[in-house]
Amino acid sequence: MKGRVAIKGSVADWKTEEVKSLKDMIESSPVVGIVDLQNIPAKQLQNIREDLRDKVTFRMSKNNLMKIALEKTEKESLKDYISAGAAFIFSNENPFKIYRLLQKSKSPAPAKPGDIAKTDIVLHQGSTGLPPGPLVSELQSLGIPAKIDKGSISIERDTVFVKHGDTISKKVSDILSQLKIEPMEVGANLTAAFEEGLIFKKEVLSIDDVQTRSNIINAFSKTLALTFDRKIFTKYSVKLLIQQAAIKTKSLAIGANIISPETIGPIMSKSVSQALSLAKLLNSAALDDDLKNKLNVSQSAASTEKKVTEDKIEETKDNKDKDGDAGLEGLGALFG
Repeated sequence: MKGRVAIKGSVADWKTEEVKSLKDMIESSPVVGIVDLQNIPAKQLQNIREDLRDKVTFRMSKNNLMKIALEKTEKESLKDYISAGAAFIFSNENPFKIYRLLQKSKSPAPAKPGDIAKTDIVLHQGSTGLPPGPLVSELQSLGIPAKIDKGSISIERDTVFVKHGDTISKKVSDILSQLKIEPMEVGANLTAAFEEGLIFKKEVLSIDDVQTRSNIINAFSKTLALTFDRKIFTKYSVKLLIQQAAIKTKSLAIGANIISPETIGPIMSKSVSQALSLAKLLNSAALDDDLKNKLNVSQSAASTEKKVTEDKIEETKDNKDKDGDAGLEGLGALFG
């Protein structure tokens, strides 16, 4: 090639420069990924690069030069994910965000013969908008309930045309094209990404982050409950265990009349309550006016509390009776 003449046994200058350039980009980028760009039309690829310009940089090169450049860095293990159609991707974003950005950048595409259906391809009930023609018999020959209805080809009910994982034939591809159905996706696929000494594979990057976060929170809650129940001290359970111990200690101190700034109030209240209970057993002549007043207040409060409790019980009973009557009326209406 003009401008790139190399003597046999030597390495062309442009290859050396390319490897050096790739190496510099690999070493300077916090996150380096390998993307599969195979079978992406040029226009589609240009759109993807434009959409992600501020977040992601794509760099295409020959596979062997990409591997050589990686071997000169600490990210060498990424070379195992390079195959036909591979390219580098450089970014400051974390691998999971890069994966989601690339997924969002994908767009629908027609199915070609030999493509594998990523999901079930369903022909939905209703008019196709196409005029009567040979397509009706073609659909029927493939088990699709098609008919002519009001001057156009119509599908009688939702029907799975191609099952997930099946290979799309030329005949099926042609029919999908006529129906203007684009069941495939075209876009860059992130095969693996390297960040802070770790490689994140596609299987990991594609996890549902919302569900994963929920699972982690649930697991944490159950673990915390277990460590609390079994009195296992951890960074997170120690505070709860200390709080529980403090509550039990205070309760024990109150029961044993051990005076402290925290227990003096409850102990005094308990003593007054016990004194009033004892005073109720004595002849009223033995009581002074102050004690009688306290007893009257105590009895009045108890009477009020009893009345409130009785009212609540009666209200609950009334509600149950109403619910029962409503239920009987409902049954009556149901059975005529």
